[in-house]
Amino acid sequence: MTDRTDSTRTRTDRPTTTPAPTRTPRPRRYPNNEENMNAPLVPLLDQPTQENDIEQIRRDLTALRLQLTRIERAMQTENQ
Repeated sequence: MTDRTDSTRTRTDRPTTTPAPTRTPRPRRYPNNEENMNAPLVPLLDQPTQENDIEQIRRDLTALRLQLTRIERAMQTENQ
């Protein structure tokens, strides 16, 4: 017969945990919907010189279109 050590067994007891200290909330890194309405929709750009810059601009524009669509839908549901 093989002797098993305690290291092969699964522990079922949980170690005691101390509650996490309360922290003050950090300021948000993103604007709320009202601030989004005042934000420029197109980032300010100088001359894009590389293909990667143009591709990134296209991605940004797509993301901004989606964001604008979400904001418009939210405004429509609020007004109904």
